[in-house]
Amino acid sequence: MDKEKQKDFARRVSQANRTQLVAITYDIMLENIKCAYECLENGKTEEFRSELKSAQKFLAELMRSLDFKYPISVNLLRIYEYVKVIFVSSEISGENRGLNSAESVLSKLGSAFHEISAQDTSEALMQNTQQIVAGLTYGKGTLNEADMTAGSNRGFLA
Repeated sequence: MDKEKQKDFARRVSQANRTQLVAITYDIMLENIKCAYECLENGKTEEFRSELKSAQKFLAELMRSLDFKYPISVNLLRIYEYVKVIFVSSEISGENRGLNSAESVLSKLGSAFHEISAQDTSEALMQNTQQIVAGLTYGKGTLNEADMTAGSNRGFLA
């Protein structure tokens, strides 16, 4: 994944609540899969494996965060295990071993969590972060983002 995408995800995470974090995690995994496809097409096997390892880390985080007092968690765990098998198989072989199936499953789950996150009005988990506002200035062919907290106290509050 390129640096610009990483910065975009970091910005989104800094402004997200709990439900949005789950939706962003799905977006990151889907981006890893997309990048893995590109690496495979270009013959970059090591980068392909690296993208899949990254996706596996985010999948593992989703698995760890399941709350088993809800019955749906067992179903989600089974789905995550299925996707993990595909990731590991593809990583070991260096080939596309059903990644399109994993991508489809993650895309559907991600869409569901995006719908749920639209209804979640809780505040962002990270406090004392920069507030980013898009659309205040425009560059040639691009939309620039402006930091609206310039000069404010960032970081840990004592």
